[in-house]
Amino acid sequence: MASDNDVIETPSVRPLEADERSRLEGAGVEPADLESVGIDPAGVAEKEYSYRQLLDGGLEESAAEALRRTFSLPWSYQTEGDLDDRSEAVSGLGDAERAWIAASADEDWQGFEHAGERSIPTTTETPDERPYPRPTPVTAVTGVGGSNADQLAEAGIRSAERLATIHAGEVASVLDLDVLHVRTWRHNARELLRE
Repeated sequence: MASDNDVIETPSVRPLEADERSRLEGAGVEPADLESVGIDPAGVAEKEYSYRQLLDGGLEESAAEALRRTFSLPWSYQTEGDLDDRSEAVSGLGDAERAWIAASADEDWQGFEHAGERSIPTTTETPDERPYPRPTPVTAVTGVGGSNADQLAEAGIRSAERLATIHAGEVASVLDLDVLHVRTWRHNARELLRE
């Protein structure tokens, strides 16, 4: 495998397959454009080049980026410092996300504590529980009694959240229920969850 400092100066060793040519052209790059800067188009298709090699070879950044995405090319064959450089270049993170990333650098990163200045609202009382509410029992849905809940549980429907997302016809068929009852329960579950 070539290092990123090696620029291959030979033209195409083998002719391009039709699908490779099509993918190159789909990325907006003509094989002749690659050959003009000493880059083997077939080598690009076979992932013999990294993104960094394409740039170092003289290819425009937009073309190199399009080829990297199209052919899933590596950023670089050099690993030392490359990941750090790319992680510093990532933009679009908010303050809370940066704080979470900073907190994830130590061994306690899997905890549910929040590393930022804002706190995460939870419905739990003890720190050992997950920071999201428990599912709403299916019996909280208007019209679903204990025996109906047992039937629904046979189909894996144990919460109002799950009942609100079912396909009423399939559930009615599997449980041998009236589809109108199941549709009503689903509607009532959706109304309950909207409150």
